[in-house]
Amino acid sequence: MDLYVNEMFVDRNLNFSHLNACKDNMTLDYASLSKVWMPNNCFITTKFAEIHDSPFNNATVWVNYRVKVRGPCVMDLTNFPMDSQSCSLVYLSFNYNNEEVQLRWNTDRPDPVYPLRQIKLPDFDLIKIYPEIKEIIYPAGKWDTLTVTFTFKRRYMWYFMQAYVPTYLTIFVSWIAFSLSPRAIPARTLLGVNAILAQIFQFGSIRALLPRVSYIKAIDVWVLGSMTFVFASLVELAIVGYQAKLYDKKHKQRKITENDDLQGLDYRQRLDTKISITSSEVTVCCMKSSAFLTFLKSQQIDFYAKILFPAFYSLFNIFYWCYYGLLE
Repeated sequence: MDLYVNEMFVDRNLNFSHLNACKDNMTLDYASLSKVWMPNNCFITTKFAEIHDSPFNNATVWVNYRVKVRGPCVMDLTNFPMDSQSCSLVYLSFNYNNEEVQLRWNTDRPDPVYPLRQIKLPDFDLIKIYPEIKEIIYPAGKWDTLTVTFTFKRRYMWYFMQAYVPTYLTIFVSWIAFSLSPRAIPARTLLGVNAILAQIFQFGSIRALLPRVSYIKAIDVWVLGSMTFVFASLVELAIVGYQAKLYDKKHKQRKITENDDLQGLDYRQRLDTKISITSSEVTVCCMKSSAFLTFLKSQQIDFYAKILFPAFYSLFNIFYWCYYGLLE
C-alpha cells in the first residue's frame, strides 16, 4: 500500500518571525530535515516500509513524504466468500511518549485519511476507512497512536460462478433419477455417483485457492450440505432398488408356483383336487398382490422424493443465505 503522509508538529525553536515579518512560511528541501528535530514517528504494524521520496504558522514544521507499507492482516474467513476484512495500520512516535509528543489527526478536513482515487483490488473493494486515536501503555510510559482501519469487502461473484452455480446444477441433475423407472438402477446409479464426484472435484478446486484454517467456512457449509443431499438421493436409490429386487423375487416365485400346481396333473386329478387348486389360486393371488404392492411402494418413494428433496433443499437455501447474509 502506497501512502502519502503529511506530518505536522510545532517546534518553538524554529520561530523565524524576527527574520522576515512578511513571510508566513519557509520551504526547505529534504536534506534540511537532518538538522531539524523530528518526533521519529513510524508504522509499528508493518512487515516492510520504504520511503519513496522526500516548515504554516510560525514554528510549525510540515513534512510530506510517500511511503510504501506492507503490513499483516489477521483475516477471519468464517463468512467466506461473503466476508469483509479489516486491516489496521498503527502510527506512533518511536522515541517519545505522550508526555513529550502528543499525536492527533489533522482536523482541517473531516476525513484525515482518504484515498486519492477509488481503490479496486482484484478480490476486494475498499468500503470504509476509519481513523482513531488510541493510547498504548508500555513500561516506559504511555504512547499516543494514530490507528487507521481499512475495511475491505470481498468480491464473491467469481466464487458464486465457480462454486455455487455448478452445485445447483449438480443437485438438479441428481433429481432426474427420481423420474426414471425403479428398474433403471444402472442409469440412476450413474447419475448419483457422477453428481457426488463432480461436487468433490469442485470442492477440492476451490479449497486449493484458500488458506488452511481450522474452522468451518460458509462455503464449507454449502458444499457439505449439498453433498448431503446428493448422498441422500443415493440412499433413496438403494431403497428403491431393494424394493424392485423384492418385486422381481416375488414375481419369479409366483410363476414357479403356478407351474408347479398345474404341471404333471391329468384331467381326472384336476377334477379331484379342486379344493387344492383353489388354495393354490388363493396363494398365487396373494403373491400377485404382494408383488404389486412392492412395486407400487417403489413408485411412491420416488413420488415423495420428487416433493421432499426440493422442499428441504429450498429450506436449506433459505437458512443458508439468510444466516450468512445477516453476518455479512
